[in-house]
Amino acid sequence: MSSKCPAEDAFLSAIINYTNSSTVHFKLSPTYVLYMTCRYVMSSHYRPDISPSERTHKVIAIVNKMVSMMEGVIQEVADGDQKQKNIAGALAFWMANASELLNFIKQDKDLSRITLDAQDVLAHLVQMAFKYLVHCLQSDLNNYMPAFLDDPEEQNPQRPKIGRAAHADGRHVSAAALPRERGAHHPALLQLFHFINMWLFNKLVTEADSGLCSHYWGAILRQQLSHIEAWAEKQGLELAADCHLSRIVQATTLLTMDKYSMQDVQNINNTCFKLNSLQLNALLSNYHCAPDEPYIPPLIDHVVAVAENTADELARSDGREVQLEEDPDLQLPFLLPEDGYSCDVVRNIPNGFQEFLEPLCQRGFCRLTPHPRSPGTWTVYFEGADCDSHFSADNSDMVSNFAMPFLSLLFSVSPYPMVPW
Repeated sequence: MSSKCPAEDAFLSAIINYTNSSTVHFKLSPTYVLYMTCRYVMSSHYRPDISPSERTHKVIAIVNKMVSMMEGVIQEVADGDQKQKNIAGALAFWMANASELLNFIKQDKDLSRITLDAQDVLAHLVQMAFKYLVHCLQSDLNNYMPAFLDDPEEQNPQRPKIGRAAHADGRHVSAAALPRERGAHHPALLQLFHFINMWLFNKLVTEADSGLCSHYWGAILRQQLSHIEAWAEKQGLELAADCHLSRIVQATTLLTMDKYSMQDVQNINNTCFKLNSLQLNALLSNYHCAPDEPYIPPLIDHVVAVAENTADELARSDGREVQLEEDPDLQLPFLLPEDGYSCDVVRNIPNGFQEFLEPLCQRGFCRLTPHPRSPGTWTVYFEGADCDSHFSADNSDMVSNFAMPFLSLLFSVSPYPMVPW
């Protein structure tokens, strides 16, 4: 069966290629329409004259086409001008939809067995979108980072504020975090916490002549970091922020704590336990004393020696190198979650879904038919689901008669001119 159908291509293109992520109210609308389309093609309502094998080939073809179009739009967004607004939002949007569509077809008892290749490609697309998203967010955040080094005595009204950076980047990834519970450690945000930590920490340990290694700048940086921590706490991400900002926080603690006698050595090592010997040596060697501040006694060698036997050994036992600078990239693989997807909580027709579908209906691509006696679950076709229990006895035939348990989506696949419903 040929999959070259102008109406079908136009229908899928309208959903994938021409969707403006910033104006979609229900952010997972593309996924839900595409899944409904798959279920419709699987049903006897679509081309009742074709054989089961032909139907299977058609389902495989249309899923592959969906995935190919999704790959194209993700690549197109990533290749776009980074100066354009909402690039990160669009990437988060398609990352979320790719992962949700993958979950639907992977869990569907009929689709899972015949779409293995498409599932592999979708998993790759999620990883690809995540990589592009992190790069985009880091590029955006990089514009805000110099604000950390603003001297409060020299106000710069032109400089973007740190609090805005966290809010803006957090808003961008909200689409990708839609199905997750509050407080879930979205990997893109972990990357941003790490980026802040890396950027500031490497400034301190590598730019000896900058004067940043001082009590004065240690206090300023600690105050700036408190804005990020306050934002993270509001998002339920305080533990993630504590973990990934730990080295820069301990560095600012070192700069502001007592280090004026040999009695301070143990307290330094106990407090700054995340810092290895190379990092402690650089921070203390680069330290600039204020005019009214006592000079640091020869305690650096003692602090470094303790760190060599503690922090350095711990790093080596974990398989990590003892190095001065923080890695630019957080070596944390992005793993597709096993649960927490939207279909577990969404019931009936989601708010905003009909608005997304209305232009398609008006163009004669499809028709939305809610079923009032349906239980409204989107998982009725999932492996292990008890289909019959979802329906009352007098409506037990609804499962076989309708493409979805509570609505049917019909699109024209005829090469002839489409007639609106």
